[in-house]
Order: sequence, then structure tokens, then C-alpha cells
Amino acid sequence: MIARCLAGTLAGFPLSGLLLALVLHWLPDHGQTWLIPVLLLFFPLWAGVMIGSYLFRNGTRAWLTLGAANALIFALLWLSRHLAAG
Repeated sequence: MIARCLAGTLAGFPLSGLLLALVLHWLPDHGQTWLIPVLLLFFPLWAGVMIGSYLFRNGTRAWLTLGAANALIFALLWLSRHLAAG
């Protein structure tokens, strides 16, 4: 139980930030006018990830799934920034 809690807390924090960064990056003007509303969504999104981590059968699955989601979102953000710059 503690492994799922830690997975949701520790892996959910960057996942929430990366998701919101990706959304801001895809908005027109990189979301400059939407920055504050999107930042206000950070905590509810993080809480949702923490709550959702209890849906996994064990802590290992939670860590693997949230880690893979972090890697995927980071790769999408990196790719979209580099494709937009080039």
C-alpha cells in the first residue's frame, strides 16, 4: 500500500507538471495567456494521479506505469519542442 502511495506522490508530481507543460506548449503562443489557469490545475491533477495510483494491483505496477507515462510525456514534450524549433 505504501508503494502505491509513494508512486502516486513521487512519480505523479513530474507527470502532472509534464502534462501541463505539454498542454501549454501546444496552445497558441505557448499558452502565455493561459499560464495561471493551467497552474491552478496542477494540484487537482496531481491529486487525481495520487488517487488513481490506488487502482493498481501492487506498487510495482504503479511505479512501472507512472514511470513509463513520465518517460512518454517527457519524450513528447521534447520532441514537440525540437520539431517546433527546427
